[in-house]
Amino acid sequence: MTGIKNVNRETAQRALAALDFDELVDLTARLVRLNTVWDPEEGTCEQPAADLAARWAEKEGFDHVMDQVVPGRSNVVITFDGTPGERTLMFEGHVDVVTPGDVTAWKYDPFGAEIVGRRMYGRGTNDTKGNTAAMLLAMAALKRSGAKFAGRIKAGVLCDEEDGMIGVLDFIERGHADQVTGAVICEPEDNFICCTQKGAVRAVFTLTGRQAHGAMPLSGLNTAPALARLIQGLAGLEKEEVEAHGRDGMLGWPQITPTVIQAPSKGPAQLNVLPGEARVMVDIRTTPAQSHSSLRERLRALAQEVECWAKGYYQEYDARLDLERPHDLTVGVEFITDRPATLTDRNDPLVRAVHGAVEQVSGVEPVYAGVPGATDGTFLWAVKDIPIVTIGAGDREVPHQVDEWVDLDQLYETARIYILTALAYLAPEQG
Repeated sequence: MTGIKNVNRETAQRALAALDFDELVDLTARLVRLNTVWDPEEGTCEQPAADLAARWAEKEGFDHVMDQVVPGRSNVVITFDGTPGERTLMFEGHVDVVTPGDVTAWKYDPFGAEIVGRRMYGRGTNDTKGNTAAMLLAMAALKRSGAKFAGRIKAGVLCDEEDGMIGVLDFIERGHADQVTGAVICEPEDNFICCTQKGAVRAVFTLTGRQAHGAMPLSGLNTAPALARLIQGLAGLEKEEVEAHGRDGMLGWPQITPTVIQAPSKGPAQLNVLPGEARVMVDIRTTPAQSHSSLRERLRALAQEVECWAKGYYQEYDARLDLERPHDLTVGVEFITDRPATLTDRNDPLVRAVHGAVEQVSGVEPVYAGVPGATDGTFLWAVKDIPIVTIGAGDREVPHQVDEWVDLDQLYETARIYILTALAYLAPEQG
């Protein structure tokens, strides 16, 4: 499987020669120096990066639009038309970044884009402003070289990938994805070809009892025994999913992980106060073999089972103490995220094109892998049935860490892969 044999050698060489390493480094640095953490209290947002992308597109002569998703958060959609063709290739990158956290823990300025050796340091260098710059300059190289292709290239410079993904949802709602036939998701994957990614279900369990003085707990109704039972139940459910579905060769094991346990659910905790409400937040990561609807039903059933168990527990306990009180403890569950796992067939034309591009640029057999988390590609795949491949520069373990970095030589390699992917996928005979 090469997928690159249909590309004219001279066309490819001209396009690759039009890619400038220093320009790629400069655009990456300009993006990284913008603090695009979504933090209304601090007054930071993605808009400066969207403005930069729009100015860049204007300077390069690309058609583009800026769509405000919500104030301070905009998408920029850039298009480049070839000759008439049936395919539209999308490159997608996001410009929001997660918080740097304690900046004193950083050796390098989180928004300094400092270069040491062959690495650039800073928040977003890896995830994923470097790859966003790479996709833009890949488009510029194709345009400057006069490369012929059939169809259209569309770049989505999107907001809010790190949270609710309202950027890609707005992109879809406005119809920008309607003609897209394949999408390259530009995320840090060490230039591995990722045809699959885990799904995500995020659930919040709320346990409601009755608040009381810590010295007089029998006057209230403690949620702690039910909370412990719930945690046990979640561990048991994960074990059942593992046994039922096994280990995915690219994505690993199904995971059901309680990540936040709060009692009280709001306000400060006090040692002498029995909280009246507790909350458990659960991060569930799924493989393509799992059913999200089945999982949601099992989680609802677990909430009912724990509630029933708690009432029985307190009835038996109070009978021993000759105590009468209401046993009205409740357990509810709400689902705040549901993103399906994705899987693109390796025989899809997009995968073949990426495979050939990686093989041509690297000179070695491409490595296939899976994405452990969800990306904007999740919704392109789930809502619009668009084949997606996730690939980009950056150590897969580095996103969101202190002193985030990207290897600049690998980033240059990524831009070359994007160029050849576009030429292979949009070769004139494919039009």
